[in-house]
Amino acid sequence: MKGLITSERNGVEHQFSDDGWFNATLASRPFNKRPIDWLRLDETKNYISALCEQLGISEPKSLIKAKRNSGTWLHPKLAVPFARWLDTHFGVWCDLQIDQLLRGKHPVLDKKRLRHQTASTFKALTAVLQQTLEQQGKEAKRHHFMNEARLINWALNGEFKGLDRDSLSYEDLDLLASLEVQDLILIASKCTYEERKTALQEHTQQVMHKPTQSITYASMEA
Repeated sequence: MKGLITSERNGVEHQFSDDGWFNATLASRPFNKRPIDWLRLDETKNYISALCEQLGISEPKSLIKAKRNSGTWLHPKLAVPFARWLDTHFGVWCDLQIDQLLRGKHPVLDKKRLRHQTASTFKALTAVLQQTLEQQGKEAKRHHFMNEARLINWALNGEFKGLDRDSLSYEDLDLLASLEVQDLILIASKCTYEERKTALQEHTQQVMHKPTQSITYASMEA
């Protein structure tokens, strides 16, 4: 089992790992059922036995994991039959979720990759900013990097302050990554703070295809 993935259906959150394991305890609660009741069924025992034979697994318990704080987790090949036992439509939904996870196509995985991309891009941006400041005979300090991050945040959402990037939508993360690349290019091109501010705002307008709210604040030029 790898990283935790949370996916919502009808206002209820369900948990998967990014390699397709499924939190059966959490999923069963809205249906007033329990994983142990499904596992005790003769049909389930026969299915697990046949599955182990096909997968070359000698120990059936390796397909089931008990976690102290979250309950019973099922192997991807058990998750769908269990979900179908809970509810047919829920079973189809789980089947699609796990298929996307195993193929690396789940929207949450795309967002994770994009979040990693923004972190990497900003790291490169700070390196270019530090080099630029040093070439100007200035010492790079923490507030220089904070101000640049806030400038990008302002271009994104109109607020010159810190930003919880993990809470951003996929679309906002995509725009954020684009803004970071633009700012890196602008810094490397020796653009002033005011020039960068104008260019980043224009970039946002072009991407969003609508005017960005004009906001006035004190200049924080390095």
